[in-house]
Amino acid sequence: MSKYEPLKEFLMSEKQSEIKLSFLEIERIMKSHLPNSAYTYNAWWTNGGHSQAESWMSAGYITKSVDIPNRTVVFCRQNISKIQKQTFLNQNNKSNISDTEKIPVQPPHITPNTSLTVCGYEFHFVQQLIPQCENGRVKEYTPLKEYSKCNGLPLGPNGSGTFCRFSIRAHPIPGVYLWVVGNKIIYIGETSNLQRRFNNGFNNGYGIIGPRNCYVGGQSTNCKMNKVVMEYYKNGTPVSLYFYQTTDYKQVELNLLKQIRTKYNVKDN
Repeated sequence: MSKYEPLKEFLMSEKQSEIKLSFLEIERIMKSHLPNSAYTYNAWWTNGGHSQAESWMSAGYITKSVDIPNRTVVFCRQNISKIQKQTFLNQNNKSNISDTEKIPVQPPHITPNTSLTVCGYEFHFVQQLIPQCENGRVKEYTPLKEYSKCNGLPLGPNGSGTFCRFSIRAHPIPGVYLWVVGNKIIYIGETSNLQRRFNNGFNNGYGIIGPRNCYVGGQSTNCKMNKVVMEYYKNGTPVSLYFYQTTDYKQVELNLLKQIRTKYNVKDN
C-alpha cells in the first residue's frame, strides 16, 4: 500500500470544494514524513505522473496552489467523472523514475485543466512530461555513441546532441494525444498504443531514445520531440499530455491537423 493512501482516504471523506492543509497536517494524516523534495520544489505537487498525485487525484482533487515558504497546499475538488476518466490512464504501469528524479531546477506550479475540448473532441489530462533529474538537473544522455553498428551511417537531422529520459503511466490503448504548453497545442499525434508510443524508446517511443534512432533511417521525430520535452522543462514550462481514446485515431488526427497549426507537426496542416 502506498504511504500516501491515508491522504487519499482523508480527502475522499471531505466534502469541501477547497481544502488548505499545512505540510505538517499532511504528515499527521499520513503518519509519515514527506520527502525533502516536497518542502523544496513546487513540481513535487504537480498533478499527474507520480504516486503522490494519484492519492489526491483519485480522491477527486487537484492541487490548486502551493506555498513552499509557508509550507501549505490548497486542494481543489474537481468533477469526479472527469477525474475518473483522467486517472484511468495512470493506475497501472508504474514508472521506474523516482519522485526525486522528477524534480526540475526552477519549476513553476502548473495546474492543468482536467480536460480540453478541441474541435469537438474531449481530451483528458494524462500527466506532465517530466524528464529524469539528478541533483535538481535534467540527466542528459548521448545515445548515438552507443550504436556499434553505425558503419559510417550519417546522423539523422535530430540525432546529434543530448537527450533526456521520461515515461508515462498509461494503458496500451489507441487514440490521439496533444502536447500542450500554457494555452497552446504544440504537437498532435496518433497511436494504436499510448503506453508503447511514449515508453518503448528502442522502437517507437519518445521517452527513451535508442541509439539507432539517432542515425538516418531511425525515428527522427522521436529525437526531435524528446529534445522538445527537455528544453521546455529546462525553461520552467513542462509539456502537458492530453489524450482522446478512439479506434479512429488516424482520421481524428487528420481532422485536427486540418484545423490547427502547431509548432512541431511537420505535416502540411
